Amino acid sequence: MGASLTDNYSEDALPSYTPMPWSLKEIRAAIPAKFFVRDTTKGLLYFARDVLMAVVAWSLATTIDPYFKQSATRQLLTPAGAEVARWAAWGV
Repeated sequence: MGASLTDNYSEDALPSYTPMPWSLKEIRAAIPAKFFVRDTTKGLLYFARDVLMAVVAWSLATTIDPYFKQSATRQLLTPAGAEVARWAAWGV
């Protein structure tokens, strides 16, 4: 049996934590002020877009299995080909 990864583990060998040399105030100062402006309309539009994309993805996903189990699809792709295509569709 070979040595496992935990055999060579040592807390002393880990690098010590050093905080960032920048303060939060310096980081915020480097970002343009226009990115801190809150816009409710724009935020709701992004939310609506995300919900729409989730609904489209869900509705497409629910049609994968029924489509590839249709006899017409199985005749076109052969049963093995339809199964491979179904698995490939779920992988996308």
